Amino acid sequence: MSLRLDFELTAEEKQMMATIPAECWFTQVKFLNAVSPRHPEADFLDRNHDLKEKLVLPWITSYVKDKRVLDLFCANGAFSLQVLLGGASQVVGFEYDAGRVKCAEFLGEVFRRRMPDGRISFLQGDVYDLERTFDEPFDVVIALGGLYHVPDPPYVLAQIRKLTKEHLIVQTSSILPKRGNWAKFVVRNDRTEQGLTSVVGGRGAWFYTVNCFENMLKHAGFQITESTRPPFLARRRFPWYCAVAEPR
Repeated sequence: MSLRLDFELTAEEKQMMATIPAECWFTQVKFLNAVSPRHPEADFLDRNHDLKEKLVLPWITSYVKDKRVLDLFCANGAFSLQVLLGGASQVVGFEYDAGRVKCAEFLGEVFRRRMPDGRISFLQGDVYDLERTFDEPFDVVIALGGLYHVPDPPYVLAQIRKLTKEHLIVQTSSILPKRGNWAKFVVRNDRTEQGLTSVVGGRGAWFYTVNCFENMLKHAGFQITESTRPPFLARRRFPWYCAVAEPR
């Protein structure tokens, strides 16, 4: 499924949307009178987005109303928009890939024209620079995906902890199907030509057990209050772990 928005685009907005490359649309967006370009890996990414919604959207709905929210690894801003629709007072999306940020900025502008009070913005940057990027913490931080791509997840989580006043909503992939405190670092094949800009050839990604990732959260100064995983039969294709955590 794609993200569906219940309003129409103007002719000018449709022209602007058509200039954004399909590879930037990590999540496809459907309007009443238009559909965004389709990512080359859209069949997989649509299922990815659908499952993330089922697992974490209830938490987002519960925790973001009237809150300042930072959405890390925001891609083209789909969940940032859902946070805004959930009643957040301010949303800042943060993403490494400049093309996805351009796409998110287009969507943010479309929203601002229809929701003048909706405070949403997007920044391009590296999660290793979070402390230098933001001067004050947010009520809620969302980090969906992304952490398994960075070489030092505990360090990044410690930075996230300093920016989190109330809740962290986190989802990570590459969970190993075993018990115990285990992790491995795997160098991957390149998939950037397919639009998966975070899967760079020769660069590694972490695979870890649930226990290992929970220890990373505790090490960073978080206390886990809720957690969930995809249905058992879906975990082979979507080896994910999701949690809500609070600063200790």
